[in-house]
This record gives sequence, C-alpha cells and structure tokens, in this order.
Amino acid sequence: MPQERPLSTGDIARLLHVTGVAVLRWIRAGKLTAYRIPGGRFRIARDEFRKFLADNKIPVTLDVPSPRRVLVVDDDASVRDAFEAALRARGYEVELASDGRGALRQIRLDRFDLIFLDILLPSVAGASVLKALKRRDPEAVVVLITGYPYHDETLAALEYGPAMLLRKPIKLSDINAVLEIVFKE
Repeated sequence: MPQERPLSTGDIARLLHVTGVAVLRWIRAGKLTAYRIPGGRFRIARDEFRKFLADNKIPVTLDVPSPRRVLVVDDDASVRDAFEAALRARGYEVELASDGRGALRQIRLDRFDLIFLDILLPSVAGASVLKALKRRDPEAVVVLITGYPYHDETLAALEYGPAMLLRKPIKLSDINAVLEIVFKE
C-alpha cells in the first residue's frame, strides 16, 4: 500500500483556516507531531494529523476541497479575461457575466465564495445587483470594481456593504491582495 503524502504546515493552515504561525505553535507545544525535512521545513504525517484532529475534536476531512468559486461581473471583455486568467492560474473556478442581468441570473443559479462586481453595467446597475445579492445572501463577499469611485452609482452601492472597492485600472497585485485578505492565503 503506498504511503500517503505528508502535509506541510501550509496545507494544515488552509484545511483548518488558521495561520501558518498557529500550526507552528501547535508543533512547538507538542500538540501536533511533525518532523523536519532538508531545508528546515516541517512535514506532518497524515496519521499524526488525523490524531491531532481527533484529540482536539476538530471535524475536518483530508479530502481535497473543491475549488473556491468566483464570479466576475464587468462589461469590459478585457477586464473579464484578465480576471479569469489570474484566478484560474491560482486554481479558482471562475464564472463570468458581462452585464447586470447576467450577474443576477448567475447569483440565482449558484453560490460564490467571492464576487468582483463592476458598478457601471448595462441592463441592471451594479448597485441594484449588489442589493439583490445581499438580500439573497447577506454574508456574500463582494468587491466592487470601478473607474469612477465618486459616481452616484458607486456611492449607492457602498450602502449595501461590499467588502472592498478596487479602483480601475486593476493590477494583478490588487487581485492577489484581495485573495489574500478574503481567503487568508
């Protein structure tokens, strides 16, 4: 029987939604048994991790989690394409909408872990989309994207409690910063 691949401290941090520092503290306190590999990094045998979970009554599976789902809503195809490429490269499942009606259709059909939402959209404005989304899912994580942060529609959307606002033009580092904040990656 092949031996299971050991876990890194980062793997455990992601599975338990904690920081890598928390995992290191558990190792140093002797709560989680680990060994060092060349280079000084820790690895944790899956059996040891299962024992840690059982000892601490933490209900977690070692099954591969499904990818996080992200919806990108923007009427500019180049913006949608850039977001899609950046997110897929990091392993996210991405859905796209080019207008407000498409966005409303998507949020009725699916649940998303993160939504990037342009404000000035054809058919249904971003503020109306955000209002409908928050009515359906008050905990939805929405990042507004706009080139017009002081536009009346942007100010109206801010009343519905988006997580953040990104000002266009958006850089890859902006997207990565949002992912780190939202998903603690």
